[in-house]
Amino acid sequence: MLKSNQYGHRAFTLSILSGLLLILSGCVVHKEPVKDIDEYEFVSVGYATMSAQMGATDDIKMLNAIKASKLEAYKELAEQVYGVMLSSENSVQDYQLQSGRLKTKVKGLVRGAKVIRTYHESDLYITELGLNMTILPFVKKAEFANPDDVIKVQSQVYY
Repeated sequence: MLKSNQYGHRAFTLSILSGLLLILSGCVVHKEPVKDIDEYEFVSVGYATMSAQMGATDDIKMLNAIKASKLEAYKELAEQVYGVMLSSENSVQDYQLQSGRLKTKVKGLVRGAKVIRTYHESDLYITELGLNMTILPFVKKAEFANPDDVIKVQSQVYY
């Protein structure tokens, strides 16, 4: 009886260890290599519909959509770099909202932006712009004297 109890204890211990090994092997996190995020990089996307553009021919409408999508992408860049000025006006009567009005305004100079990609999907024309703050014309070196003076952004996609 001692031998069977000894083997039973070994089998029990072996099953516990193999169970723990199985559980722990499931906890291993497999990480794919993450692309280095440049904290000084801004990316924006601008959209324009070709059918809504003015023009005598489809080619002119497409050219206008290209320009409009590029301008929209520049506006998105300016919003990221400088922020958006919001003004709001609400009217309340008898504790009920009667009207609400929201205005946005963006003002800024965007220099050094490059077109990353430009393409169309069905009726939409899309332009993607990138702006690397370290290669701007007024920056002498890629390293900044005071890191607190630099605008740092997280990688995001704006739609």
